[in-house]
Amino acid sequence: MGKKIFVLSLVLFLNTMPALAYNQADLDRLLATGSCPHGNLTGAQLANANLTYADLTGADLSFTDLEGATLESASLTGAKLVKANMKNVYAEKANLTGADLSHANLREATFSRADFSGVNAFRTSFSHAIIDFATFRSADIREATFDYANGYSADFSSANLANSWFYQADLRKTNFTSANLYNAKLQNAYLSEATFKYANLTQSILSAADLTKADLDGALLSGADIIGAKTEDIRFGNAIITDLKK
Repeated sequence: MGKKIFVLSLVLFLNTMPALAYNQADLDRLLATGSCPHGNLTGAQLANANLTYADLTGADLSFTDLEGATLESASLTGAKLVKANMKNVYAEKANLTGADLSHANLREATFSRADFSGVNAFRTSFSHAIIDFATFRSADIREATFDYANGYSADFSSANLANSWFYQADLRKTNFTSANLYNAKLQNAYLSEATFKYANLTQSILSAADLTKADLDGALLSGADIIGAKTEDIRFGNAIITDLKK
């Protein structure tokens, strides 16, 4: 009886494991031509690969190891990158519009001027990443980590950043217009001249952050924490301020 239970449990476990078998023909095509739109590259080993200008539109790169790869100006529109390892990737000007990056690791990666519009980046790590001038418009980035990231002049307008982390991130001149920053952790972040117009900052933590010349016109600040923050020349405009901790 015990052996039967063990075998049954093993079968159930294997049936719940993700299918990590990439298509060898698709991998060969990528390595030979530098592109593989809509290919199955699930779990492929592509660490340090040169994929500059690669067309990976709609490709499945879930669980793929891309650590140290070059994806400069690559097209990853609609690609599936669930739990992909993209640590130290160089992907300046890459197009990731509509991609699924949930649980992916983008730690210490370079995505300057990249387009993340409409991506799903639930619990994705952008810690220490370079995302200056990158676009995250209307993206779902709940519970993501941006600690120590360089996001100078990035665009997070209308993005869902609820419960996200931005500890000591460089977010100067960043656009958070109409973004959802409910319970976001922005302590010690550099937010001078950032725009939070009509953003939801309910219960957000902005303690010790630099908010010099930030624009909070129309923002919702119910229960927000700005204790110890630099607030010189901050513009509250028509912000809704209740139970502000300062």
